[in-house]
Amino acid sequence: MRRYYIDKKRAGRKRHLVAFLSLAILCYFSVATTAAWQTQTTGEGIQVHRNLRYGEKPKGIGQDTTSDRTLDLYLPEEREGKLPVFMFVHGGGFAGGDKGNAGTQAFCTKLAKHGFAVISINYYLTLKHEKTAGVSCTANMSKGLPTKGFHPKLQEAVKNASSDAQLALQWIKDNTDTYRLDLSSVVISGGSAGAMTALYTAYASDQTILPIQAVVNLWGGLENSNHIKSGAPALLTYHGDQDKLIHVDYAYDLEKKMKETGNSMSETHVFAGKGHAIYNYITAKKTDEIVKFLRKVLVSDGSSVSKDNQKKAQTIGTIAGIEITKEELQREMRKYRAEVYRSVNRERKGANAVDLLRERALTSLKILKVQEKMLMERDIWPYKNYQEFLTDMEQNNHKREHMVADNQVIYGPVTFNEQTFFDYRFHNALIQLKYKLLNDSIITVTQQDMENKFEKMQQTVYQEEKYKLKDFTCQVKEAYVEDAYANLVSQEASHAEVAIDRTQLNQITLNN
Repeated sequence: MRRYYIDKKRAGRKRHLVAFLSLAILCYFSVATTAAWQTQTTGEGIQVHRNLRYGEKPKGIGQDTTSDRTLDLYLPEEREGKLPVFMFVHGGGFAGGDKGNAGTQAFCTKLAKHGFAVISINYYLTLKHEKTAGVSCTANMSKGLPTKGFHPKLQEAVKNASSDAQLALQWIKDNTDTYRLDLSSVVISGGSAGAMTALYTAYASDQTILPIQAVVNLWGGLENSNHIKSGAPALLTYHGDQDKLIHVDYAYDLEKKMKETGNSMSETHVFAGKGHAIYNYITAKKTDEIVKFLRKVLVSDGSSVSKDNQKKAQTIGTIAGIEITKEELQREMRKYRAEVYRSVNRERKGANAVDLLRERALTSLKILKVQEKMLMERDIWPYKNYQEFLTDMEQNNHKREHMVADNQVIYGPVTFNEQTFFDYRFHNALIQLKYKLLNDSIITVTQQDMENKFEKMQQTVYQEEKYKLKDFTCQVKEAYVEDAYANLVSQEASHAEVAIDRTQLNQITLNN
């Protein structure tokens, strides 16, 4: 009897153990399934769909998820219309790296917050599974441009990665309706080996799945830049001049080729003293710059200037080598309309008010363009032409309207007109310019300058004051700098070359 009791007890324990193990196994597979394909909300207004499969699992990789063909999709939770697409390919020398790296996730999340559908892919890592001596990016690219081309195995690694990137492009095409993706606004980007993949896919692969509109190259390189032809996607490059893995010459080579092919929208930024893989710096300091570049290039439902505005700016000539447009002249005409009309009515009866208004606006533009040139020479003014200014204004207004709709606090008007937005941007830029001129000793302020200026000010605004120069140092210095700056601009303007189509000029009124 006792033996039977013990066996029964053991049997009960066995049944409980089997049930426990079954439950544990069920939980394990449930967790594994969740980890394989899950949707998360970051808490920053971004929804992330992780580990979506875009292609069959490559043979021979075993349990290596970093070489599997899966992607993470980052989407803004609140969005209108279709989203421009930003595909990112991680680095790692075709032997390592993963789309789940913290730096990659931070970069993708920040871009998604700017209104992009961001797709981060894993891909077959050739050099991880097919190890060969002398094949690394460092061995092939650290000394400068290749004289005999890349090692054949590195060429194979790039092509394999690009083939997977093209599978991801097909996934984007197939899922455009599911996730509301704008197929006319596709960007491909990557860092290091990922940038090599992006460059090859955009410029050398001859893929026809989707039109790529722009490439963002983070310290990558192209084996042969002759693949880049006229009409190729615009390129934004970031590279450190102390990069010991992929030489900065690759950045300069791409820049040269873009200029040769007439790709004027492309930009190259080389950072002094910085090395390889500076992802945190790019995410923290350059994301807004990347977004600005892309909005300039892309034509997308949600992020670009309307087609009517694209055709708006009409060039009528140059001042100091910088284009001026009909719209700029009309902006200045509106600014001085009351002043000129008052003068005609009081002092110059019989004069043609519109003719005088055009000349007054042209004089104003001459001063503005000289200052604009000074700003551009010091990388302070963000616009290469007036169309870029109009695009920025429209995007800024769009953003402010959404902020008001979301009950967020904004400063200034809900929407800017051309004059107020220009004044806002120009005023802030001139503050930086004057500081730069002082810092570069183009404008200098001596003690004698300060004393002379204070003496003049005592004859006007400070006439009744009994204080000395030391009590008004900041005010006097600012006043002196303003005078010195005005004289500098006046000198530059007196020598500025003006080339205006007078036929077009004489046809411009405030109504056309």
